[in-house]
Amino acid sequence: MTAEAEYRLFFLRGHSRFPDGTLFELRSGESVIIPDRGDGQASAASRDSLIEIPPFAENVPPTQCPVAITSINPGVPDDAVVDITIHYQVILISLPAGENEINEVTVIDRVKSVEADRYEASTVDPGNGRPIYRLHIGHLRPGFYEATVKFPEHEPLRMTFIKFYPKQFTDRYETLAAREISPSDRTAHERISAEAHVVSRHRSGEPFSAELLNLALGLVTEWGENFRKPIHERIRAVHPELTDTEVDELTELASKVEYRIYAIAEDELAGKISEFEIVPQAIREFPWLSTRNASRLANIGMYYARR
Repeated sequence: MTAEAEYRLFFLRGHSRFPDGTLFELRSGESVIIPDRGDGQASAASRDSLIEIPPFAENVPPTQCPVAITSINPGVPDDAVVDITIHYQVILISLPAGENEINEVTVIDRVKSVEADRYEASTVDPGNGRPIYRLHIGHLRPGFYEATVKFPEHEPLRMTFIKFYPKQFTDRYETLAAREISPSDRTAHERISAEAHVVSRHRSGEPFSAELLNLALGLVTEWGENFRKPIHERIRAVHPELTDTEVDELTELASKVEYRIYAIAEDELAGKISEFEIVPQAIREFPWLSTRNASRLANIGMYYARR
């Protein structure tokens, strides 16, 4: 096997940190590692969460790749801003006060563990109060990267970031995923029946479980013949013990989550966040929220935002 043959393209599905249809090039093997789960830390991906696809025939335009900064040490992600036009991509990194000289900057490809770029004697912009370093990344392919900025005297600054595949490539997920057998391919009745085996009976007066909340959310936001219809009869097919008051409360909670995710999707259209931040933000606000529900509603929200 050649070195390049070790790396394959995968669509993600059912991942806790990325929406369904996120596309990455990863090292293939019995255990597939995602070098950055969205906070700079690596995590393993189960084979059930991966759909392997063949390489694309066309070239990927690197300046069209969305960029997400995932960590900075020392500092916080707000210390770096991505500046993108149709001609270039630059990360503006706010340096510690007084750091007006840089020895070198290296950029490592975290999947292949190779140096992707190196800059020596880099120029620092004095900025407006804090010095700024402009890291040009428009030429870098989609992938996971770590940039290290080395100073003459102080500790290096390390930043991780992800360049995602452009939308015209990730849009192919729906077609490819349809060929795979996955839980999402089951009928609504089969999904509800499956939930009955994993959701514990609700006891009156106790908080709703995460499983029950996600079931209610799936029913409230169901499309097709049950679109915007009351969920009482459908949820009682699984939970006959629920009272009308409890079902009404579940419906209200589910609707609140639904419209909050749509609002986050509107922030994506406004350019306040990237589409890859919608699901993590939703799960941060509602820790019980399943990745499947979050990904599905994020996609619906982006559709509504663009109508």
